[in-house]
Amino acid sequence: MRSVRARTGSFFMIVGVVLLCSAPRAGAQSVAQAGTWTATPFLGVSFGTSNHLDNSLGIGVGVGYDLTSNLGFEGEIGHVFDVVGDNSRVDWSITNVSANVLYHFDVRGRATPYATFGLGWEHSGVDVENPNPAASYVASSTEIAYNFGGGVKYRVADRMLVRGDLRRFAANDFAPDHWRVYGGLTYEIARR
Repeated sequence: MRSVRARTGSFFMIVGVVLLCSAPRAGAQSVAQAGTWTATPFLGVSFGTSNHLDNSLGIGVGVGYDLTSNLGFEGEIGHVFDVVGDNSRVDWSITNVSANVLYHFDVRGRATPYATFGLGWEHSGVDVENPNPAASYVASSTEIAYNFGGGVKYRVADRMLVRGDLRRFAANDFAPDHWRVYGGLTYEIARR
């Protein structure tokens, strides 16, 4: 199972690097538009979790503002349901809240690759059913965390884009570090 996760992570990293390193061409333009507010609900999967924890489904939403066609800012909240997996006695969820900077690359076409970096908090919530008083359990915690990654936005309608995103989340202490890949729909809710 570990090798499948490693191959999946490697595949997405290679695709991301190729897209981010593609040279901008003359006349190329980003799908991001200056002065636009966006909302992106998404569905994702976490993988490559520290401490050899399992993969998990997650959901979230990001609200962003594109200052220019290249530079944008986004606030995001994401929740991973259970990184313990098939253990019926323990649930371990992760919630991230972050403020992110996005840089959209100028390329031809309706798809635009971007890079992102963000800072925020990660809450790691551990719930043990019928805990044994003699055993020690991992406690829940809230910590400072950062994330980095990239993705692609593809315009499918006048005010709607499809978005794919890959990020690494790392916390400063107990909370598990992990990769997250997601797909979402970005809605342009207001334009200047």
